Amino acid sequence: MIARGSSFRFRNPVADLSQIRTALNVRYCLSGVVEVRGSLLTIGVELADTHDSGVIWGETFRTEAGGVHEVREDIVRAIISALELQIPLNEARRARWKPPEQLDAWSAYHLGLQHAYRFNKDDNEAATTLFQRAATLEPTFARAYAGLSFTRFQDAFLHYTPDVEAATADARRYAELSLEHDPLDPFGNFTMGRSFWLRGDIESSVPWLDRANTLNPNYAQGRYARAFTDPLLGEGDRAQVYADTAMALSPLDPLLYAMQAGRAFSHLVRDDLDNGVVWIDRARRSPGAHVLIDMIAALAHGLRGEEEQARAWRASRRR
Repeated sequence: MIARGSSFRFRNPVADLSQIRTALNVRYCLSGVVEVRGSLLTIGVELADTHDSGVIWGETFRTEAGGVHEVREDIVRAIISALELQIPLNEARRARWKPPEQLDAWSAYHLGLQHAYRFNKDDNEAATTLFQRAATLEPTFARAYAGLSFTRFQDAFLHYTPDVEAATADARRYAELSLEHDPLDPFGNFTMGRSFWLRGDIESSVPWLDRANTLNPNYAQGRYARAFTDPLLGEGDRAQVYADTAMALSPLDPLLYAMQAGRAFSHLVRDDLDNGVVWIDRARRSPGAHVLIDMIAALAHGLRGEEEQARAWRASRRR
């Protein structure tokens, strides 16, 4: 992030991205245009890659003059979501064209994220290798360790490895390393919180997940994690709020299936089986859904007396 005093030197409505890249040494430029017609304000926001001037995200917001404060909050939420989703995707696209030995820590990390979010054993292994490279190249890179905690969590949670205990210990150890290098990073706090799940200590995960959400109130994955913890603590109503907030903040999130499953879980613990089934079936059809979602689907349909569907989901789990 570049300070206002420097970034506001570039006031031309048509940004010269190559000039901005050279002058400020930045990879990305967020710019906007405000158009006023009578009482209607139209605000266009655009995120561009300064290397090739490609636009990687853009959105338009409209409001009456009296609604400027409300639309400002909408813009902030949209920008944070775009930064969390679009920059990693763009970095991963760029990294794929590089030979592995030429990947720097930043590129290796973002390519690792893309593999991690595919939620299968082979991609999880590839992600681990890339996060390890990022940490080796930049030993103080907190998010590289958070990434390693994330993949080792997957190894333990989904039993990708026969040594679940080692993966569980690694998930905690790497989260601690991430926080050692950057205690204020939401991703590091998120992985620290989830590491307690592997020990069945749900209550101890809550302060870390809450800290992630406090550090970034628009952190969709932090909200989703609370949507999963709260039903286990008997808080179905609050879990639904967390799930809905997460989906609103990041409707294209790679963990969308988990957000939808959290919403389903919030209904099941309140004996609202009909809505529980609707949401878990929606989660099961979302990209990235894994074996845990099948298990929840089998539970939901079984509770509603739909044994044939429950058996189908149990069989899917075994395949």
